[in-house]
Amino acid sequence: MKVTEHVEHLLRQGRKPVELVELGFPKSVVTKVRRQLREEKAAQRITIPKDGDDVKDHRVGRVALRDELAVMHEKLVSLERHLQSMDKAIKALKARLDGTPSAGLRASFKCTHCGAQGLLATYIKCTKCENATWWGWWPEK
Repeated sequence: MKVTEHVEHLLRQGRKPVELVELGFPKSVVTKVRRQLREEKAAQRITIPKDGDDVKDHRVGRVALRDELAVMHEKLVSLERHLQSMDKAIKALKARLDGTPSAGLRASFKCTHCGAQGLLATYIKCTKCENATWWGWWPEK
């Protein structure tokens, strides 16, 4: 039995997600299966009211839609957090790159003599001990 199937089985039996994580199941798997079960439950409750349906059916439809909206809202909040995290990481990486003297040089360099693109090297020197070396990209041999 796959881990996801096992988690689904335990959740359907009424086990709480926290219990499953404490038992050693990966939190990401438990969360994923729980969301799938919620979506299935919401989809089963959705009814499209027809002419002549009684008010009760309309209420059931509204409740199902409310539940589905709650699931969608949870997903959007999670996605928003993920995007904010990625945005912070991108900004941090950009700040690090902007602090380097040759950021983007490889992508933009084209030799005016032979036309080679991205093949360049620069002479670098340790400002403490004065040791110097070449750093860069050379053509494959």
